[in-house]
Amino acid sequence: MTRIDRYLLREILPPFFFGIFLYIALIAFSNLLARAQWVGGVPVTSLLQWIGLQIPFIFTQTLPLATLLGVLIGYSRLSRENELLVMQAGGISVLRTARWILLGAAALAGFSLYLSERVVPWANQQTAVVWWDKVATGTSGLGWLTGRDLKIGDYLLLFDSYDNAHQEIVNVRLQQWKGQTLSVVFAERGRLENYQLKLRGFRLYTLDLAKLPVPDFQSLDEVEQYLPQLVRAQNVSRDPQASLVITLPQNRDQLVANFAGGGFENPYPPSHWWRRLQNPTLTPTEAREARVNLHSALAVSLANLVILFLALPVAARRASSPAVALGLALGLTIAYYAVLSLGKLMALSGLIPAELGVWSANLLAVAVAFWLGKGVYR
Repeated sequence: MTRIDRYLLREILPPFFFGIFLYIALIAFSNLLARAQWVGGVPVTSLLQWIGLQIPFIFTQTLPLATLLGVLIGYSRLSRENELLVMQAGGISVLRTARWILLGAAALAGFSLYLSERVVPWANQQTAVVWWDKVATGTSGLGWLTGRDLKIGDYLLLFDSYDNAHQEIVNVRLQQWKGQTLSVVFAERGRLENYQLKLRGFRLYTLDLAKLPVPDFQSLDEVEQYLPQLVRAQNVSRDPQASLVITLPQNRDQLVANFAGGGFENPYPPSHWWRRLQNPTLTPTEAREARVNLHSALAVSLANLVILFLALPVAARRASSPAVALGLALGLTIAYYAVLSLGKLMALSGLIPAELGVWSANLLAVAVAFWLGKGVYR
Protein backbone atom coordinates (compact mmCIF):
# COMPACT_ATOMS: atom_id res chain seq x y z
CA MET A 1 0.00 0.00 0.00
CA THR A 2 1.49 3.32 -1.10
CA ARG A 3 1.35 6.65 0.69
CA ILE A 4 -1.32 7.84 -1.75
CA ASP A 5 -3.45 4.78 -0.96
CA ARG A 6 -3.23 5.47 2.78
CA TYR A 7 -4.02 9.14 2.16
CA LEU A 8 -7.16 8.25 0.17
CA LEU A 9 -8.32 5.77 2.79
CA ARG A 10 -7.99 8.43 5.49
CA GLU A 11 -10.31 10.61 3.42
CA ILE A 12 -12.93 7.94 2.76
CA LEU A 13 -13.07 5.70 5.84
CA PRO A 14 -14.34 8.32 8.38
CA PRO A 15 -17.46 9.24 6.35
CA PHE A 16 -17.92 5.55 5.50
CA PHE A 17 -18.06 4.52 9.18
CA PHE A 18 -20.16 7.57 10.01
CA GLY A 19 -22.59 6.51 7.28
CA ILE A 20 -22.87 2.98 8.70
CA PHE A 21 -23.61 4.34 12.18
CA LEU A 22 -26.04 6.97 10.87
CA TYR A 23 -28.06 4.65 8.65
CA ILE A 24 -28.24 1.86 11.23
CA ALA A 25 -29.43 4.30 13.90
CA LEU A 26 -32.02 5.91 11.62
CA ILE A 27 -33.50 2.62 10.41
CA ALA A 28 -33.47 0.88 13.80
CA PHE A 29 -35.14 3.73 15.66
CA SER A 30 -37.62 4.37 12.86
CA ASN A 31 -38.69 0.72 13.27
CA LEU A 32 -39.12 1.35 16.98
CA LEU A 33 -41.12 4.55 16.49
CA ALA A 34 -43.45 2.81 14.04
CA ARG A 35 -44.38 0.36 16.83
CA ALA A 36 -44.24 2.82 19.73
CA GLN A 37 -47.91 2.31 20.67
CA TRP A 38 -47.23 -1.34 21.58
CA VAL A 39 -44.12 -0.91 23.71
CA GLY A 40 -45.47 0.97 26.70
CA GLY A 41 -44.15 -0.44 29.97
CA VAL A 42 -41.75 -2.85 28.25
CA PRO A 43 -38.36 -3.27 30.02
CA VAL A 44 -35.56 -1.28 28.40
CA THR A 45 -33.40 -4.41 28.18
CA SER A 46 -36.02 -6.14 26.03
CA LEU A 47 -36.24 -3.13 23.73
CA LEU A 48 -32.46 -2.95 23.39
CA GLN A 49 -32.32 -6.68 22.66
CA TRP A 50 -34.99 -6.29 19.97
CA ILE A 51 -33.18 -3.33 18.38
CA GLY A 52 -29.81 -5.08 18.55
CA LEU A 53 -31.12 -8.16 16.74
CA GLN A 54 -32.11 -5.98 13.77
CA ILE A 55 -28.56 -4.68 13.27
CA PRO A 56 -27.17 -7.57 11.13
CA PHE A 57 -29.91 -7.17 8.51
CA ILE A 58 -29.71 -3.37 8.57
CA PHE A 59 -25.91 -3.57 8.28
CA THR A 60 -26.11 -5.59 5.05
CA GLN A 61 -28.59 -3.07 3.63
CA THR A 62 -26.60 0.02 4.61
CA LEU A 63 -23.16 -1.10 3.40
CA PRO A 64 -23.82 0.17 -0.17
CA LEU A 65 -25.17 3.46 1.18
CA ALA A 66 -22.18 3.98 3.47
CA THR A 67 -19.84 3.18 0.57
CA LEU A 68 -21.61 5.76 -1.55
CA LEU A 69 -21.41 8.41 1.19
CA GLY A 70 -17.73 7.76 1.93
CA VAL A 71 -16.63 7.88 -1.72
CA LEU A 72 -18.71 10.96 -2.57
CA ILE A 73 -17.47 12.99 0.39
CA GLY A 74 -13.85 11.81 0.17
CA TYR A 75 -13.39 12.13 -3.58
CA SER A 76 -15.40 15.34 -3.83
CA ARG A 77 -12.89 17.10 -1.55
CA LEU A 78 -9.97 15.75 -3.58
CA SER A 79 -11.65 16.91 -6.78
CA ARG A 80 -12.65 20.30 -5.37
CA GLU A 81 -9.09 21.07 -4.26
CA ASN A 82 -7.64 19.77 -7.56
CA GLU A 83 -5.75 16.95 -5.87
CA LEU A 84 -7.26 14.42 -8.28
CA LEU A 85 -6.16 16.62 -11.17
CA VAL A 86 -2.60 16.68 -9.83
CA MET A 87 -2.62 12.87 -9.49
CA GLN A 88 -3.88 12.49 -13.05
CA ALA A 89 -1.22 14.89 -14.30
CA GLY A 90 1.34 12.66 -12.59
CA GLY A 91 0.02 9.63 -14.48
CA ILE A 92 -2.18 8.21 -11.71
CA SER A 93 -5.71 7.59 -13.00
CA VAL A 94 -8.83 7.93 -10.87
CA LEU A 95 -9.43 4.21 -11.22
CA ARG A 96 -5.90 3.48 -10.00
CA THR A 97 -6.45 5.60 -6.88
CA ALA A 98 -9.47 3.46 -6.00
CA ARG A 99 -7.81 0.04 -6.19
CA TRP A 100 -7.80 -0.57 -2.43
CA ILE A 101 -11.33 0.78 -2.18
CA LEU A 102 -12.42 -1.63 -4.91
CA LEU A 103 -10.75 -4.51 -3.08
CA GLY A 104 -12.44 -3.43 0.14
CA ALA A 105 -15.83 -3.23 -1.60
CA ALA A 106 -15.33 -6.74 -3.01
CA ALA A 107 -14.44 -8.03 0.46
CA LEU A 108 -17.50 -6.32 1.94
CA ALA A 109 -19.67 -7.89 -0.77
CA GLY A 110 -18.42 -11.33 0.25
CA PHE A 111 -18.88 -10.50 3.93
CA SER A 112 -22.41 -9.25 3.26
CA LEU A 113 -23.27 -12.48 1.44
CA TYR A 114 -21.83 -14.50 4.35
CA LEU A 115 -23.96 -12.54 6.84
CA SER A 116 -27.04 -13.07 4.66
CA GLU A 117 -26.43 -16.82 4.71
CA ARG A 118 -25.24 -17.42 8.28
CA VAL A 119 -26.21 -14.55 10.60
CA VAL A 120 -29.09 -12.50 9.19
CA PRO A 121 -31.67 -15.37 9.02
CA TRP A 122 -31.15 -16.22 12.70
CA ALA A 123 -31.18 -12.54 13.72
CA ASN A 124 -34.37 -11.85 11.73
CA GLN A 125 -36.04 -14.88 13.29
CA GLN A 126 -35.05 -13.82 16.80
CA THR A 127 -36.20 -10.25 16.08
CA ALA A 128 -39.73 -11.56 15.55
CA VAL A 129 -39.51 -13.99 18.49
CA VAL A 130 -38.29 -11.35 20.95
CA TRP A 131 -40.98 -8.94 19.76
CA TRP A 132 -43.83 -11.41 20.29
CA ASP A 133 -42.34 -12.95 23.45
CA LYS A 134 -41.03 -9.92 25.35
CA VAL A 135 -42.11 -6.66 23.73
CA ALA A 136 -45.67 -6.91 22.40
CA THR A 137 -48.17 -6.93 25.26
CA GLY A 138 -51.19 -9.23 25.62
CA THR A 139 -49.78 -12.75 25.37
CA SER A 140 -46.50 -14.27 24.24
CA GLY A 141 -45.02 -16.45 21.53
CA LEU A 142 -47.43 -19.10 20.30
CA GLY A 143 -50.35 -17.26 21.89
CA TRP A 144 -50.45 -15.00 18.85
CA LEU A 145 -51.13 -18.02 16.62
CA THR A 146 -54.30 -19.29 18.32
CA GLY A 147 -57.22 -20.11 16.06
CA ARG A 148 -55.12 -20.12 12.88
CA ASP A 149 -54.43 -23.01 10.50
CA LEU A 150 -50.64 -23.30 10.44
CA LYS A 151 -49.18 -25.08 7.39
CA ILE A 152 -46.03 -26.79 8.69
CA GLY A 153 -44.55 -28.95 5.96
CA ASP A 154 -47.05 -31.77 5.38
CA TYR A 155 -48.93 -30.96 8.59
CA LEU A 156 -51.77 -28.57 9.36
CA LEU A 157 -51.83 -27.43 13.01
CA LEU A 158 -54.65 -25.68 14.85
CA PHE A 159 -55.12 -24.92 18.55
CA ASP A 160 -57.76 -22.96 20.45
CA SER A 161 -55.66 -21.19 23.08
CA TYR A 162 -52.24 -20.91 24.68
CA ASP A 163 -51.45 -21.44 28.36
CA ASN A 164 -48.76 -18.86 29.14
CA ALA A 165 -48.14 -20.23 32.63
CA HIS A 166 -47.35 -23.75 31.43
CA GLN A 167 -46.25 -22.76 27.90
CA GLU A 168 -48.64 -25.27 26.35
CA ILE A 169 -51.11 -25.13 23.50
CA VAL A 170 -54.67 -26.19 24.36
CA ASN A 171 -57.27 -28.17 22.36
CA VAL A 172 -54.94 -29.19 19.56
CA ARG A 173 -55.72 -30.59 16.12
CA LEU A 174 -52.93 -31.85 13.87
CA GLN A 175 -53.68 -33.36 10.49
CA GLN A 176 -51.69 -34.79 7.60
CA TRP A 177 -52.78 -35.88 4.13
CA LYS A 178 -51.08 -38.56 2.03
CA GLY A 179 -53.08 -38.96 -1.13
CA GLN A 180 -56.60 -39.78 0.06
CA THR A 181 -55.42 -40.98 3.47
CA LEU A 182 -56.00 -38.58 6.35
CA SER A 183 -54.21 -38.85 9.69
CA VAL A 184 -55.62 -36.57 12.36
CA VAL A 185 -54.66 -36.14 16.01
CA PHE A 186 -56.83 -34.44 18.63
CA ALA A 187 -55.16 -33.59 21.93
CA GLU A 188 -56.07 -31.76 25.11
CA ARG A 189 -52.64 -30.16 25.45
CA GLY A 190 -49.34 -29.96 23.61
CA ARG A 191 -45.87 -28.59 24.15
CA LEU A 192 -43.30 -27.63 21.51
CA GLU A 193 -39.72 -28.49 22.44
CA ASN A 194 -37.27 -27.79 19.64
CA TYR A 195 -38.74 -29.67 16.67
CA GLN A 196 -40.85 -32.06 18.75
CA LEU A 197 -44.54 -31.59 19.49
CA LYS A 198 -45.48 -33.57 22.62
CA LEU A 199 -49.24 -34.17 22.88
CA ARG A 200 -51.14 -35.31 25.99
CA GLY A 201 -54.70 -36.59 26.14
CA PHE A 202 -54.50 -37.49 22.48
CA ARG A 203 -56.68 -39.39 20.00
CA LEU A 204 -55.10 -40.47 16.71
CA TYR A 205 -57.13 -41.66 13.73
CA THR A 206 -56.00 -42.67 10.24
CA LEU A 207 -58.80 -42.73 7.64
CA ASP A 208 -58.67 -44.03 4.07
CA LEU A 209 -61.14 -41.70 2.36
CA ALA A 210 -60.76 -43.57 -0.92
CA LYS A 211 -63.22 -46.04 0.64
CA LEU A 212 -65.97 -43.40 0.59
CA PRO A 213 -68.82 -43.15 -0.13
CA VAL A 214 -70.10 -45.79 2.25
CA PRO A 215 -71.67 -48.69 0.33
CA ASP A 216 -75.06 -50.22 1.09
CA PHE A 217 -74.49 -53.07 3.50
CA GLN A 218 -76.49 -56.26 3.34
CA SER A 219 -75.29 -57.69 6.62
CA LEU A 220 -73.41 -56.89 9.81
CA ASP A 221 -70.46 -58.94 8.57
CA GLU A 222 -70.03 -56.55 5.64
CA VAL A 223 -69.95 -53.62 8.07
CA GLU A 224 -67.30 -55.33 10.17
CA GLN A 225 -65.18 -55.99 7.09
CA TYR A 226 -65.59 -52.43 5.79
CA LEU A 227 -64.76 -50.43 8.92
CA PRO A 228 -61.10 -51.59 9.22
CA GLN A 229 -60.59 -50.53 5.60
CA LEU A 230 -61.98 -47.05 6.30
CA VAL A 231 -60.38 -46.57 9.73
CA ARG A 232 -56.85 -47.80 9.12
CA ALA A 233 -55.62 -47.09 12.64
CA GLN A 234 -56.62 -45.46 15.90
CA ASN A 235 -54.73 -44.73 19.10
CA VAL A 236 -56.69 -43.27 22.01
CA SER A 237 -54.73 -42.35 25.14
CA ARG A 238 -56.10 -43.77 28.39
CA ASP A 239 -53.20 -42.56 30.53
CA PRO A 240 -53.22 -38.78 31.23
CA GLN A 241 -49.44 -38.86 31.60
CA ALA A 242 -48.82 -40.60 28.26
CA SER A 243 -47.64 -38.44 25.39
CA LEU A 244 -47.47 -38.74 21.63
CA VAL A 245 -44.31 -37.19 20.14
CA ILE A 246 -44.40 -35.89 16.56
CA THR A 247 -41.38 -34.34 14.86
CA LEU A 248 -42.24 -31.19 12.90
CA PRO A 249 -40.11 -29.57 10.16
CA GLN A 250 -40.12 -26.24 12.07
CA ASN A 251 -39.34 -25.45 15.69
CA ARG A 252 -41.16 -23.12 18.02
CA ASP A 253 -39.16 -19.99 17.14
CA GLN A 254 -39.59 -20.61 13.42
CA LEU A 255 -43.35 -20.94 13.84
CA VAL A 256 -43.56 -17.62 15.66
CA ALA A 257 -41.33 -15.86 13.12
CA ASN A 258 -43.14 -17.31 10.09
CA PHE A 259 -46.78 -17.04 11.18
CA ALA A 260 -47.14 -14.30 13.82
CA GLY A 261 -46.66 -11.53 11.25
CA GLY A 262 -45.60 -8.04 12.29
CA GLY A 263 -43.86 -7.02 9.08
CA PHE A 264 -40.46 -8.40 10.06
CA GLU A 265 -37.80 -9.33 7.54
CA ASN A 266 -37.47 -12.67 5.80
CA PRO A 267 -35.84 -15.28 8.10
CA TYR A 268 -34.50 -17.46 5.25
CA PRO A 269 -30.93 -17.55 3.85
CA PRO A 270 -30.18 -17.47 0.09
CA SER A 271 -29.43 -21.21 0.15
CA HIS A 272 -33.02 -21.88 1.29
CA TRP A 273 -34.38 -20.32 -1.89
CA TRP A 274 -31.82 -22.19 -4.00
CA ARG A 275 -32.89 -25.51 -2.49
CA ARG A 276 -36.53 -24.57 -2.93
CA LEU A 277 -35.97 -23.95 -6.63
CA GLN A 278 -34.77 -27.55 -7.00
CA ASN A 279 -38.23 -28.78 -5.97
CA PRO A 280 -40.06 -29.80 -9.18
CA THR A 281 -43.49 -29.66 -7.48
CA LEU A 282 -43.44 -25.88 -6.93
CA THR A 283 -46.25 -23.88 -8.47
CA PRO A 284 -45.24 -21.09 -10.90
CA THR A 285 -45.98 -18.48 -8.22
CA GLU A 286 -43.84 -20.27 -5.61
CA ALA A 287 -40.98 -20.72 -8.09
CA ARG A 288 -41.14 -17.04 -9.04
CA GLU A 289 -41.05 -16.00 -5.37
CA ALA A 290 -38.03 -18.24 -4.75
CA ARG A 291 -36.14 -16.79 -7.75
CA VAL A 292 -36.91 -13.22 -6.70
CA ASN A 293 -35.73 -13.77 -3.12
CA LEU A 294 -32.58 -15.62 -4.20
CA HIS A 295 -31.54 -12.95 -6.70
CA SER A 296 -32.45 -10.16 -4.27
CA ALA A 297 -29.97 -11.50 -1.72
CA LEU A 298 -27.23 -11.73 -4.37
CA ALA A 299 -27.98 -8.32 -5.90
CA VAL A 300 -27.94 -6.46 -2.57
CA SER A 301 -24.71 -8.20 -1.53
CA LEU A 302 -22.97 -7.10 -4.75
CA ALA A 303 -24.40 -3.59 -4.50
CA ASN A 304 -21.23 -2.42 -2.71
CA LEU A 305 -19.19 -2.85 -5.89
CA VAL A 306 -21.91 -1.47 -8.14
CA ILE A 307 -22.45 1.63 -5.99
CA LEU A 308 -18.71 2.24 -5.82
CA PHE A 309 -18.49 1.97 -9.61
CA LEU A 310 -21.20 4.66 -9.82
CA ALA A 311 -19.85 6.86 -7.03
CA LEU A 312 -16.36 7.38 -8.50
CA PRO A 313 -17.34 9.38 -11.63
CA VAL A 314 -20.10 11.21 -9.77
CA ALA A 315 -17.70 12.31 -7.02
CA ALA A 316 -14.94 13.25 -9.47
CA ARG A 317 -17.18 15.20 -11.87
CA ARG A 318 -20.31 16.37 -10.05
CA ALA A 319 -19.70 16.79 -6.28
CA SER A 320 -18.46 20.37 -6.08
CA SER A 321 -18.98 20.82 -2.31
CA PRO A 322 -19.77 18.77 0.82
CA ALA A 323 -23.41 19.85 0.62
CA VAL A 324 -23.65 18.73 -3.00
CA ALA A 325 -21.95 15.44 -2.09
CA LEU A 326 -24.48 14.79 0.68
CA GLY A 327 -27.34 15.71 -1.64
CA LEU A 328 -26.05 13.38 -4.33
CA ALA A 329 -25.62 10.58 -1.79
CA LEU A 330 -29.23 11.00 -0.66
CA GLY A 331 -30.59 11.28 -4.20
CA LEU A 332 -28.68 8.27 -5.52
CA THR A 333 -29.68 6.22 -2.47
CA ILE A 334 -33.36 6.95 -3.00
CA ALA A 335 -33.07 6.29 -6.74
CA TYR A 336 -31.25 2.98 -6.27
CA TYR A 337 -33.71 1.56 -3.75
CA ALA A 338 -36.71 2.92 -5.67
CA VAL A 339 -35.59 1.07 -8.81
CA LEU A 340 -34.74 -2.05 -6.76
CA SER A 341 -38.14 -2.07 -5.01
CA LEU A 342 -40.06 -1.38 -8.23
CA GLY A 343 -38.18 -4.10 -10.10
CA LYS A 344 -38.75 -6.60 -7.29
CA LEU A 345 -42.46 -5.76 -7.15
CA MET A 346 -42.85 -6.18 -10.91
CA ALA A 347 -40.92 -9.46 -10.78
CA LEU A 348 -43.14 -10.82 -7.98
CA SER A 349 -46.20 -9.80 -10.00
CA GLY A 350 -44.91 -11.71 -13.01
CA LEU A 351 -44.79 -8.62 -15.25
CA ILE A 352 -41.08 -9.10 -15.99
CA PRO A 353 -38.60 -11.96 -15.45
CA ALA A 354 -37.39 -12.29 -11.86
CA GLU A 355 -33.72 -11.86 -12.81
CA LEU A 356 -34.37 -8.67 -14.79
CA GLY A 357 -36.54 -7.11 -12.10
CA VAL A 358 -34.15 -7.75 -9.22
CA TRP A 359 -30.93 -6.88 -11.06
CA SER A 360 -32.39 -3.80 -12.80
CA ALA A 361 -31.06 -1.37 -10.16
CA ASN A 362 -27.52 -2.74 -10.42
CA LEU A 363 -27.61 -2.80 -14.22
CA LEU A 364 -28.91 0.77 -14.37
CA ALA A 365 -26.24 1.94 -11.91
CA VAL A 366 -23.47 0.37 -14.02
CA ALA A 367 -24.90 1.94 -17.20
CA VAL A 368 -25.09 5.41 -15.62
CA ALA A 369 -21.57 5.01 -14.19
CA PHE A 370 -20.18 4.15 -17.61
CA TRP A 371 -22.05 7.07 -19.19
CA LEU A 372 -20.68 9.52 -16.60
CA GLY A 373 -17.27 7.89 -16.44
CA LYS A 374 -15.48 9.64 -19.29
CA GLY A 375 -11.93 10.08 -18.06
CA VAL A 376 -12.46 7.49 -15.35
CA TYR A 377 -13.46 4.28 -17.12
CA ARG A 378 -12.98 5.27 -20.76
